[in-house]
Amino acid sequence: MIRSSRLSASVLGLAALALLGMAAAMRPAAGEFGGDPYPLDTCPVSGEKLGADAVTVVLSGMSDKTLDGTQVRFCCPKCEASFKAEPAKYAGKMNEAIQRGAPAYPLKTCLAMTDEVLESDAKIVVWQNRVYKFCCGKCVNKFKADPARFAKAYESAVIAAQKPSYAAKACPISGKPLGDGAVDVVVNARLVRTCCPGCVGAVKADPKAAFAKIEAK
Repeated sequence: MIRSSRLSASVLGLAALALLGMAAAMRPAAGEFGGDPYPLDTCPVSGEKLGADAVTVVLSGMSDKTLDGTQVRFCCPKCEASFKAEPAKYAGKMNEAIQRGAPAYPLKTCLAMTDEVLESDAKIVVWQNRVYKFCCGKCVNKFKADPARFAKAYESAVIAAQKPSYAAKACPISGKPLGDGAVDVVVNARLVRTCCPGCVGAVKADPKAAFAKIEAK
């Protein structure tokens, strides 16, 4: 009986370890995020300036599922824990700050009703660190029902609008010429073209540096 109990405990222990391993494997790595990289230079919890020791996290398993896949940077692990414990307390203010500091919106029409020109009273949604604009509340609800689909449509529209005037002939990361295998990336409302998929991560890690190289060329 004792042996049987020990065996059962061992099996349960192995099962628990397997589940923990699966959970760790399912958690996105720091570079695997949707939308844009975290654009603020301050912690969303403490409000302090982010330093070299800032903690970069891709949110997952959040009670507010709209936050999953969002990259956020914190000044310390304690602030990360506070944010995850009470996302409603911090996410709204974070998104307001992102909206205030966002670059000029690159599209002229609503994502949901593409024949509707955006007016000054356009409805704004911040999702995964990126600003999206809509002509009305109904279109906002359509976005919330399937944000990934509209995010893809946004990127396609930005690429179509900016690619004809894209002047750089070389990848801002490798310096190699842009060939047939060039990859189009949308980050911070702007198109960046890289020579290959391997350079995309570097663009997202430091968009400003990529923009500077494009402008210099």
